[in-house]
Amino acid sequence: MQIRSYFSGMFRKTQNLRILIVLAIFFVLASFSRYQGSLELSIDEDGQVQSMPQRDNNLHFTHHIATYNQKDIKPWTHGDSVALRTIEGQKVVEYLTASPYQVPSAENEYQQTLLKPDHFLTLTKRFRIYRSLWKYLESYYNSSVAEHRQDEFFSAPPKEIAVDVDFLQRLEQASFPWIVRDHKTSYSLYNKFKNGGRGIVMCVGNGHAKYARTAVKALREVVKTKLPIEIFYTGLPDLSPENRAWFESIENVKTIDVTTLVDNELLVLQGWAAKPFALMVSSFSEVILMDSDVYYMIDPELMFEDNGYKETGTLYFYDRTLFPGAGGDKKRWMESFLPTMSNHPAKTRWFRLKGDHEMESGVVVFNKKDHFLGLLAICKLNDLYERVQVTYEKSWGDKESFWIAMEMIQERYSFIRYGGGVIGNVGDAIPFWEVLPQDEINRYNQGEDLVATNPYHPKTGEIKHVEKPRRDRVCGNQLHFDHKGQPLWWNSGVVRNKFVKDSPYLKYTAFVRDEDGTWDFDQTCLVQKNPGAIMEVDWEQRKLAFEVLKVDREVALEYNDPNVKDILDIPKLVRADGAKGGRGNNEAV
Repeated sequence: MQIRSYFSGMFRKTQNLRILIVLAIFFVLASFSRYQGSLELSIDEDGQVQSMPQRDNNLHFTHHIATYNQKDIKPWTHGDSVALRTIEGQKVVEYLTASPYQVPSAENEYQQTLLKPDHFLTLTKRFRIYRSLWKYLESYYNSSVAEHRQDEFFSAPPKEIAVDVDFLQRLEQASFPWIVRDHKTSYSLYNKFKNGGRGIVMCVGNGHAKYARTAVKALREVVKTKLPIEIFYTGLPDLSPENRAWFESIENVKTIDVTTLVDNELLVLQGWAAKPFALMVSSFSEVILMDSDVYYMIDPELMFEDNGYKETGTLYFYDRTLFPGAGGDKKRWMESFLPTMSNHPAKTRWFRLKGDHEMESGVVVFNKKDHFLGLLAICKLNDLYERVQVTYEKSWGDKESFWIAMEMIQERYSFIRYGGGVIGNVGDAIPFWEVLPQDEINRYNQGEDLVATNPYHPKTGEIKHVEKPRRDRVCGNQLHFDHKGQPLWWNSGVVRNKFVKDSPYLKYTAFVRDEDGTWDFDQTCLVQKNPGAIMEVDWEQRKLAFEVLKVDREVALEYNDPNVKDILDIPKLVRADGAKGGRGNNEAV
């Protein structure tokens, strides 16, 4: 008894000591918080210090909110205006507006378009000064509008702000020259859409029209959103007259050539790069930017009610946790051009060496009124030389620019904390057709390795070879979650593999969250880390997903061209009840 009591006492002391250590760590971390404002601090579930607005005690558990030290955000003051008139002030002006390109050598004329090694550091300094100066002068510009003198704002500004206006104009010309073609100032561009309401923006070319047709019909007929839709393309060859006419036959859908609204001789827009510029020139003030192969479990307009969006004016989604260590030291790269950061980069997989991808830009919810200057910075990172030489070299396309640019210009943003998972069926490896050796065909016919229901290809007679289903994984397309961790939208189409001919439709029986699995990237499967991680898709959501499949088949029948889109059989929708496979779905396992 004495021995038992002795060990029991030791256990209680150890437990109390652990509690004291945890509390001490909490207060130490809280003391290092970089945010000074009307927020309280909490340690969130991944161990990171997270700023938490007092009015919403759950936000810090559902989102990652980028929060800045207010001491790092410098407003423009009258003292800065006075300093601009000095020799030292003019040197700063010259430095921030100088050419970003290296001086070409006699041996290498290509250097005239080669960005300086410290270009992103200069951009960061320029963005931050531009933001403070823009906000300082905004009231002056609005006064000129009220007096119908806005055309004189740059040509004949009031004497007390003349030097400031000149600096702003030079910063705009150095950073955003593609605005000037249709707008005298960024203020006039801002005023053009600030009362534009809410809408959806998509970028679609001929190669993606077959997905976008399904997406648009699903928006109208399945989730029944009333949001207006603007579809952008990059020049007349990018989207055919037939495709443009088809989209515009849908109620409240417009097609717009983005190259008619920006100076495309400077930008040479194509592919990913068009997305932020379409976002910028769209007529809406609050935008859901979505890819052509995105489909929703809800009316996407409800995303505007997300608490992270209402708190920050943005709603971002994480990508999958893939390729740790690839792409070089992203932490060191960001530190090279960000003298100060929010609390968010420390949470990223980049900084923790967990993965090579952070953000998925298949859906971006963005308030242009709140973040117009942040949007200009995002566009700049997708400018021609920036994207070719830096942004797309360091990351996969446009997606990371949406949060990195916000860090550079110091504007808040939010991520739903769940990573990109997978939705599909348990164990559905990607099928492929092959002519098997005769001895394998004989073994197959004798009952061995029965891995396919319909093994013979209807056209070629080849054998359909599939890996045996493994019940520890869900295979399918990329899934993204709401703040409760429930399916919200998915991308990469509606078939098992959109790059494979005759690939079957998904069954939408099960899903796994990124945090609960390990990726089999080649098969687009998530292997559960622990039993129970595989979750059954809600029955109502399954029915909705199957309605999207019906819409997709209608689109295929309308094309009636197998070279464009396969006409596929829709799998049987079966409501299964059971206890196996995580929340019970016999069909899923």
